[in-house]
Amino acid sequence: TGLKQRYAGDAQRFGPDGELDDVVLQRLERELKVINTLGFANYFLIVWDFVRYAREQGIPATARGSGVGSLVCYALYLSHVCPLKYDLLFERFLDESRLEAPDIDIDFCQDRRGEVIQYVKATYGTQNVAQIGTFGTLAARAAIRDVGRALGMPIPRVDSVVALVPEELHITLKKALVDSADLKRLYDNDPEVRELINLAMKIEGLARNVGTHAAAVVIADRPLVEYVPLGCVAGKEEVITQWAMGDVEAAGLLKMDFLGLRNLTVLAKSVELVEQTTGQRIDPYQFPLDDPETFALLRRGETKGIFQFESGGIRDLLQKMKPDHFRDIIATSALYRPGPLEGGMVDEYVQVKHGRKQAEYLHPVMREVLEETHGVMVYQEQVMRILNGLGGIELSNAYTCIKAISKKNLPKIAKYREEFVDGAVAKGLRKDEAQELFGMIEKFAGYGFNKSHSTAYALIAYMTAYLKAHYPVAFMAALLSGDIAGRNFKKKDKLVEHLEDCRRMEIEISPPDVNRSQADFTVIDGKLQVGLSAIKGFGGGAAAAVAAARATGGPFRSLFDFCERVDSQQITRAAIETLIKAGAFDCLGAHRSQWMELVDRAIQSGAALHADRRRGQKGLFEAADDEPQAEVIRLPDVAEWDTHRRLAGEKEVLGFYLSSHPLAEHEQTLRTYCSHTTTELPSLPARTDVVLGGIVSAIKHSQTKNPRAGSNNTKYAMFDLEDMGGLVRCIAWPEEFANFGHLITSDAILVVRGAVDRRPGSEESNLIVNELIPLSEVAGRFTRGLRIRLSESQHGPRGVSELHEIVRGYPGNCELQFLLCLEDGRRVLMKSQQTRVELNPELRSRLDGLLGPGNVQLLAAPPPASARNASGNRSRELAMR
Repeated sequence: TGLKQRYAGDAQRFGPDGELDDVVLQRLERELKVINTLGFANYFLIVWDFVRYAREQGIPATARGSGVGSLVCYALYLSHVCPLKYDLLFERFLDESRLEAPDIDIDFCQDRRGEVIQYVKATYGTQNVAQIGTFGTLAARAAIRDVGRALGMPIPRVDSVVALVPEELHITLKKALVDSADLKRLYDNDPEVRELINLAMKIEGLARNVGTHAAAVVIADRPLVEYVPLGCVAGKEEVITQWAMGDVEAAGLLKMDFLGLRNLTVLAKSVELVEQTTGQRIDPYQFPLDDPETFALLRRGETKGIFQFESGGIRDLLQKMKPDHFRDIIATSALYRPGPLEGGMVDEYVQVKHGRKQAEYLHPVMREVLEETHGVMVYQEQVMRILNGLGGIELSNAYTCIKAISKKNLPKIAKYREEFVDGAVAKGLRKDEAQELFGMIEKFAGYGFNKSHSTAYALIAYMTAYLKAHYPVAFMAALLSGDIAGRNFKKKDKLVEHLEDCRRMEIEISPPDVNRSQADFTVIDGKLQVGLSAIKGFGGGAAAAVAAARATGGPFRSLFDFCERVDSQQITRAAIETLIKAGAFDCLGAHRSQWMELVDRAIQSGAALHADRRRGQKGLFEAADDEPQAEVIRLPDVAEWDTHRRLAGEKEVLGFYLSSHPLAEHEQTLRTYCSHTTTELPSLPARTDVVLGGIVSAIKHSQTKNPRAGSNNTKYAMFDLEDMGGLVRCIAWPEEFANFGHLITSDAILVVRGAVDRRPGSEESNLIVNELIPLSEVAGRFTRGLRIRLSESQHGPRGVSELHEIVRGYPGNCELQFLLCLEDGRRVLMKSQQTRVELNPELRSRLDGLLGPGNVQLLAAPPPASARNASGNRSRELAMR
């Protein structure tokens, strides 16, 4: 009873009945004993204080990392997953034998993180709080550039030397001279380059610039100048330490991490938009964790914009895993790492989960610990449980053992191996089994992931997935608003990718509108309204000025009215022109070409009116009561821009085509003759042959240093090929460029036959060009016929019968072939002597629907002689999709 009274304030966290059971009470007692013994109570109270402030101000906040395994953190609302429910270990976070201070990393809404830091400064004293400084050091290339500048060497000369340094992370100049034969040759033979590199090696690694740590803040009991030297970053007001983080902690000062997490901002923005559009205030922490629609979305891999689950590789894993429980979400991010992927742990998890393989457990303790992950050691906490439950090693020592394994501390490993084997033998294992099991622990401990961290982030991932499944328009608006900052209009960015996802989800997108759009993306009448800040050169200040003028004076009536009412300090001529190109003035009843003709007159009219108002005068036609008057604007008699110019303007200022797409009129042709789209490339293996169609842009020509043997061709080209789904970077090497280079021109619509190229460990795809075909010639190149692949095990006799019914409905002149994949492993190619078909998108679509993607192949006609010479012995047929 005494314990229950002591923790009465925690009762609301553990259930509506206000009762704490014995398990909770005992865990709280144990944790608090450790915290107080180590003297960390003040640390927890300070973290609780600023998290409490964040909660009161409606600023989303959550702990990450091993601190999530503390029930005290959960009770204090620092974290939001109950350690008891998910078997998270306090000993992974803290124990009495640990010397270092605890580290409770807190994620805050990215947009409002600064408010919490300001609260800490105001509460604990501005002199007692500072952000921690960082030092940027001179890497190999930067050292060469700085020395070259000091020596007065020509920039192109320095650039040519820098280009010879291999593109390897953290490479040193000493290593570069070993790895790059060209750099070593130049170093040995050119005295100027030798001096340049020798001097660069002397300054390599030195501090070059001072910055502010992205998250770390130091808090002291007295003014920080009594402990560490302080300073300021040039151009900023905040005070930072002149010592780096490691030195600050070594001095005994308290460091805390205030991290900004964009996805918490997306969650908060989504909640606001849902409330604005429905009147309903939702709480993501109350979402049911067994929602069928959410798991269906995850199983389909439709997770662009979902926290941690955006990459192509992890979407493939979700489709294979088919998660149906929250524990699968926890495991996914822990498994999708190089170690588990390469070690076969992912395949093992999937095979056992779907009943294609039986998990093996050496002991009941192993089953108890690993059953939730289908017999696979995924988490460090599981390894700790096995070391404790089977080997008798204390949980606090179990984590020490894991660290010893990761650091390859052989004497400690040997000590724990002996202790584990003795304990496991006492529990009924044979000695050889116990030794084998410890060997497995040594192997998998290095792969093991922190389950506490994975669980905290799995909850955020699930909440974002739930929003996408149930409130898609509000979620996408919040997501896109977060994509606006730091946009790159020269290449495809996240905002464009997420807009493509909106189209896939059949969300209607409304163009920018000076009378409806806010700075961010919003939801109006169930449609996604593009925000003004998404327009190139139209920042948040300008967007806010437009919204403010509209709020005080009502909707704009014309371009003249706009220029007269919006603060001219915020809106430049260039900004107005970008609005016109983006279609933001289309709502005012004139063509974009007409508004563009009137820009100068409208700006002059607005400037004159603003000048009069500053002098206290009203315009001749302004009403005394400031009520808007009807105005008559004589529109210039100019033709509207053609489709090409209108779309080019949208692409320039928005980064995407909005009102239409240049390929829209060719969509059926491309669907008929292309094997893939750019959106499908990330899921294809490297070196897959594909046929893509699209518009050429961003062309860059270059020269190779070493031409291919027997050839004098050195010029090659790189360019972007954009289809209606996205774009891919294409490379036409010298031999292909010699044959097809004349076709590579801006805005040309081409079909590219090539191979997927991807660097090891990267998900970004390029396309190596084998052949380029103008769109007008593609029908003549790919009209030989169809090859349909049939799998005996997958499609069976019924599939053959249904296939016959489909193809007989499309008679034509094209050849029909069948590739039969029999269950005994044989592959038989057959050619129909009677049935010939017509190639069209509807036939392709029905075949894909029956057989599944990847089973229909277009047969190409023989390429022209130039293409044969360029391609050599490459296949003349399209690869299976």
